[in-house]
Amino acid sequence: MMIERIRREHGYMIRLLAMLRRKLVALKEEQSVNYSLIREIVDYLAKHSNSVHHPKEDILYHYYMEHYGHEQEMENLEQDHVMLSEKSHAFLDTLEMILADAVIPQDVFIAQLEDFLDTQRKHLEFEEHSILPLIANSFTSQDWQAVESQWDREESDPVFGDTIADEYMLLADRVRRGERECV
Repeated sequence: MMIERIRREHGYMIRLLAMLRRKLVALKEEQSVNYSLIREIVDYLAKHSNSVHHPKEDILYHYYMEHYGHEQEMENLEQDHVMLSEKSHAFLDTLEMILADAVIPQDVFIAQLEDFLDTQRKHLEFEEHSILPLIANSFTSQDWQAVESQWDREESDPVFGDTIADEYMLLADRVRRGERECV
């Protein structure tokens, strides 16, 4: 069911955000980190969210509002998805600059990483604790069939799926090993 896939993807995102949180702690302790790995995480979160995850959620939100009434919180979620995308891409730009040897003050980067993490966490918590339970408690089996029929995209996950995308090899390797090392 679509809601189960969304929750599974949320679980993946939470794992990746935990990896980023460990990188943040390392940076605050003035340890070195692997910026390429950070870039892969943020890139995955941005691309997968925009192309697979958020469109799936938007189907649920639109269907709910059409059949169960407008909820301001749900209307705001579509705007949240746009804002998350913009923040993710802005943060990716900073990471690309660092990887191109541009000098970015450490405190600036730490502040951007903290903001990215907090924004992502708040969004996920809101969906998991407020929106998804509301939908799950409202939808009938016919509703689930209707939203499933609107989803016709490939579900292959480039990090957590069976086939790993070349651009995420480092990240997938770290995910599979449990990402124990610091850098």
